[in-house]
Order: sequence, then C-alpha cells, then structure tokens
Amino acid sequence: MQLQLKPAYKLTYKLRLTPQMRLAINLLQMPLVKLKEFIKEQAEVNPLLDIGNGKESGLDFLARDESESPLIQENYNFEDDEKQNYQESLITASPTFQEHLLRQLRLLANSEEERKIGELIIGNLDDNGYLRYPIEEIGESAEIDPSKAEEVLSIIQTFDPVGVGARDLRECLLLQLKAKGEEKFLPDGRQALAYQIVDKYLSYLGDKKYSYIAKKLKVSVEMVREEMKTITNLEPKPGRSFNTERAVRLIPDAILKKNKQGYEVIFNDWELPQLTINDKYRQMIKQEDTSKEVKEYLRGRLEAVRSLINGIKKRKETIQRIIEEIVSVQKDFLDNEEYNLKPLTLEYIAKRIGKHKSTVSRAVANKYVQLPGGIFELRYFLSSGVKQKNGEFLSSKAIKSKIKDLIENENKKKPLTDQEIFHYLQQEEVCISRRTITKYRTQLKIPSSKSRRE
Repeated sequence: MQLQLKPAYKLTYKLRLTPQMRLAINLLQMPLVKLKEFIKEQAEVNPLLDIGNGKESGLDFLARDESESPLIQENYNFEDDEKQNYQESLITASPTFQEHLLRQLRLLANSEEERKIGELIIGNLDDNGYLRYPIEEIGESAEIDPSKAEEVLSIIQTFDPVGVGARDLRECLLLQLKAKGEEKFLPDGRQALAYQIVDKYLSYLGDKKYSYIAKKLKVSVEMVREEMKTITNLEPKPGRSFNTERAVRLIPDAILKKNKQGYEVIFNDWELPQLTINDKYRQMIKQEDTSKEVKEYLRGRLEAVRSLINGIKKRKETIQRIIEEIVSVQKDFLDNEEYNLKPLTLEYIAKRIGKHKSTVSRAVANKYVQLPGGIFELRYFLSSGVKQKNGEFLSSKAIKSKIKDLIENENKKKPLTDQEIFHYLQQEEVCISRRTITKYRTQLKIPSSKSRRE
C-alpha cells in the first residue's frame, strides 16, 4: 500500500488572553506600592492620562458618550510626538526584580506551560526573592500536578540572583553553596563542611553553638568557625539588591473598622492618585481638521486609559470581596485573637466570590489589611483544615501553634518525639496523624528530637 501525503484540516480551540485581560491580571497581583508606580509610568507615556488634580476623574470620563472623546490640541504635531517617543525609547530604566526573573524565564522555559507556571511562581515571590506560599497550593491554583510546579520552581532556583525561589533561609543558603560547588562530596565520602552545617545545624549556628556542631560533625571548633566565614558571606536576601527604593512602611490595601454590625471594609483609595483626562484634549473634540493618523493614535491611547481604569476598578472589587469573605470566616479571631484561625482555603474563597483559584491567589499575594492590632498579610488568614472526630475542622495553623508550644516548653534534655507530641495532642482531642506532625514540624523549621537534645 502506497502512502500518500494529503492536506488535512483540523479545528482547534485555544484560549488567548486579550491585552485587556493581561493588564487586569497584572494589576490584580501588583502590591499597592507597585500599582502607584505603574500608574505614574502610564501617565508619562499616555498623553490622555493625567494623575493628580483634575476637574473630571477617569471613571467619570468613561461614563460619557464615546463620540465626545477628546482628540488633540491645536499646536499638536504628530511627527514631533513620534520623534519624542523615539528619543524616550533610547532611555532604558533598570529592570525590576520581577522583570529580571521573567526575562530569564522566557529564555529557559522549555514550553508555554512551563512559562505560565513560572510566571505564577515569580508573581508569588516576595521582595527578598523568597517563595512564601506552598508550592503545592500554587500547583492546585493553576490546576496542574504539584510535581510539575516543583519542577518549574527548580528551574527558577537556577536564576540570577543565586538563592532566588527558596522557601526558607536554609534552602536559600544551600542553593548558593550548591552554586559554589559546596554540595559536592569530599574524598572521604562526606559533603563539604559548610553545606553540612547549613543543611543540618543552621538553627544552632544562629545560637553560636559551635562546640555542639563540631561534636556532631566530628570536627574541631576551629574548623566550624572557619566555615562560618564562607556562610556569612552568603546573601540571605537575594532579591534586595534590586530593591534600591524600599518602602519604609507596609501600606495596607484596606482597613477593617469595627462597628455595631461587625466589620466595615474601608478600601485604601487615598493611596492611589486620581486619574484624570487632560483638559487640553477636551477642548479639541470633533475638530474637523484633525488628521486620520492622529485620530487613530488617540483612540489607541483612549482605549489604554479605559483598560487601566477598568482594571483598577476590578482589582478593587476583587480584593474587597476576598477581604469580606475572610472577615465572615475569621470573625471570632478578629474579635479576640485568643481564638484560633478557622480553616480557609483559596478554593473556598474562589467559590464564594465566583472567581478562579488562580485569580484569588494573585489577589492575596503581597496584599495587606490593617487591624487594630497591626497590619496583617492576607495570606495570614488562609489555612487548610484537618477534620476532627466531632466533624469540625481545625486549621493547620492552629495545630502548628500547638506543636510549637509543646516543643518550646519541653525538657531540653529529653525533647519530645513526634510520637509523644501525637499523644499529647490526642489528650487535647486534636485528631492528627504522626506523619502530619512530622510534616508540620518540618515546615516550622524545627529539628527532630534527636537534634534538639542538649
């Protein structure tokens, strides 16, 4: 049978994000400080957008008929504007931390899927370069296998600056030592000393228990002190070199004010500048001698203003609805911090507000709310739950707090094993497996009972 090549037609459907949707997503995940900077940058490149004092806000302008769109001022010269844009394009600004990482991602991602996962992970990094959110839940929010998210994270952890993408200080330092070749095994079969110290005894290093570390590793105290020079030269906050202009305070996205009905969510609008339309363009509406090229240019700039204002409006609505859901679930904790946080997941909030989990994940990243007791990150109020015998759920944060309290009050000469902690929690009617206790203790960066013994 002779094989023949024939053209075949196949209809496929692909979801493509419009520029407006991409902008809305970017605005949603921006912290308030970054959003202020972004608005300022947009005002510098868009002649139709002014920030600050103005007679009409951007939202008021959108309510007007589109036929009333401002066109151009009398002394406007399109060629001069093109020349100015070209000259401005020659001036390059230093990339932000996220831009620096995204450039590397575009070069090193092996597929479109890896790029999208990488963008989500990078969006959840804090200013110091740490991933403070569990990679498992990032995988769930993107509806992918957590192992795939972990695989992409390992790629990001090879980026510059070295140590970025770490989930804690220990992992950050180990990544830097690995880049220096310190994880390689020595001729006697052991890993380099600095790597071993950070890997197993970092908490003791902070307490300057050099003798204890030396005894455990069967080396001299002098050798431990010598390795300290290598360790102290590492960068504990790899992202801070990009943050030359650091905020001196946390700016909350909203304030919770308690009243007789409960809590009122006051969104922090006053931190953002007022968006206005340039009055000079308003006077040139429907001018007949305006060229076609100028009209097309201004329509594009007007659409950009519309997208920006709508994106900021949707950002506010989404964050406010998320905070309202947090308040409804965590009211007991807000009233009295002696109450434990209740289980609250991204999936639960997403269903309540009719959004996707990935949208909620972006919305809570690096966002803060001000309470009478201080400023809290929104992620602080999120916690998975463990079902108890009575059918109720106890948050993982509450269980971790109980584990931490038990260990802090233990006999240091005879520290509690995970099995003993299991029995103590059972007496308090906390239903949890020993394996989960080990997992939570590890997440709390608490060494095993053998390593804690003094």
